[in-house]
Amino acid sequence: MKKLGFTVLAVAVLALPLCAQQATFRADIPFEFGVRDATAQPGSYVIRLLNGPVVQLQLGSDCYFIHANAEEPYSPNSDSQQRKLVFNRYGNQYFLAQIRSGGTSRDVPMSPVERELRKNTVASARPVRTEVLLAMR
Repeated sequence: MKKLGFTVLAVAVLALPLCAQQATFRADIPFEFGVRDATAQPGSYVIRLLNGPVVQLQLGSDCYFIHANAEEPYSPNSDSQQRKLVFNRYGNQYFLAQIRSGGTSRDVPMSPVERELRKNTVASARPVRTEVLLAMR
């Protein structure tokens, strides 16, 4: 019984540093946007970069888990510590495309709706990339 208690305690203590590695910040997004197969409403989001490629976006009780592509380094033109959300815009529709933080980026896979919009968009009306600088609170 003592061995089991010690094992549970040891696992809990070892897991603490893993939980501490997640980055959490807030972003005020003033427009609706596509994320996965859903439409997220405008608002103040809590964004958590969890271990591995998982990202959590939360607005009140609405919670979206995104399995983004693995972290890739990028060469920002400005401060590498800035946190940004990057959206693709087709007309008045926005889709979350990338999350940048601390010199790395996580690409968000296209939803079927965005893929269809991109396919049907004429070459002269390519998607516009919109960067949103996140308020770090």
